Amino acid sequence: MKKIACSNYGYDCKFEITDNDLEFIEKYQKHCMDEHGVEHSIEGLTQLILRIKN
Repeated sequence: MKKIACSNYGYDCKFEITDNDLEFIEKYQKHCMDEHGVEHSIEGLTQLILRIKN
């Protein structure tokens, strides 16, 4: 199971998502665009997730 949170990118935001499905990357990407006005590439998010120790 993987987890990604806005705090991983330095945002002062409590949003986080945990899932087994890679669809959670798209959900996080949508949250960032809707709430923070920032678009992250799927490749960049994948690299971040691979570096995060859960």
